[in-house]
Amino acid sequence: MSDDFTTTTLHGRTCHLYQQNTAHTFPRLPVFYWGISRGNKDAVMTVVSYLKTHQPKAGFLLAAYESESWNDDFSPWAAQAVFGTEAFGGKGEDTFEWLTACCMPFVERGMCEIARFPVGYSLAGLFSLWVYCKCELFAGVVSCSASLWYEGWLEYVQKQSMKVRENKSMYHYMSLGDKEHQTKNKRMAAVRDCTKETYALLCGHQPHQRDILEWNHGGHFAEPDLRIAKGIDWILRQFEV
Repeated sequence: MSDDFTTTTLHGRTCHLYQQNTAHTFPRLPVFYWGISRGNKDAVMTVVSYLKTHQPKAGFLLAAYESESWNDDFSPWAAQAVFGTEAFGGKGEDTFEWLTACCMPFVERGMCEIARFPVGYSLAGLFSLWVYCKCELFAGVVSCSASLWYEGWLEYVQKQSMKVRENKSMYHYMSLGDKEHQTKNKRMAAVRDCTKETYALLCGHQPHQRDILEWNHGGHFAEPDLRIAKGIDWILRQFEV
């Protein structure tokens, strides 16, 4: 099949799969693993529609998996609440284990050479960078409006940056709204500086890297689906099979 959209349940988690031109022969097939909130299938359809329009000839696979508890599933370690009373449970390791032990083997069955990219927005954008930095399974990352103000994040990425930069091939897409730092919450107001520092640590150091930090217009909740779609589109345009 050239185009296909299905929804399945993998060990208790809902996963939406979109395949485009995967029947064609590619030396390496890009596979995007996108963490989304529960019941957010509409966002997936929006991104799929965008990619079908802007990348009709590209071959790729998109696996959008739903979280059960956003603050828990996408937080790499436990942290106190920064707004309201809901803290961060730090169950990102469980999500990573499910991703690598359950989701990837199912999605990639029968495939030969692939290039994986974690994708995420907001806290899931933090998670996508975290899993990218913690292992060598991924060829790059799409991280949009990520919660890089998260307690302990900069210390973590500083420790991991040298190892990340030594990878042979990397594609980094990061983006942030130009008004996201305009908030009364002191921790969240640091997102602009934290994003710049993260980008400086991970990106632009080696000739084999392809990186961009894109500034979108608006705040955190302005067109999140479009921002994700633009990130995946950028990777597909840069990607060399």
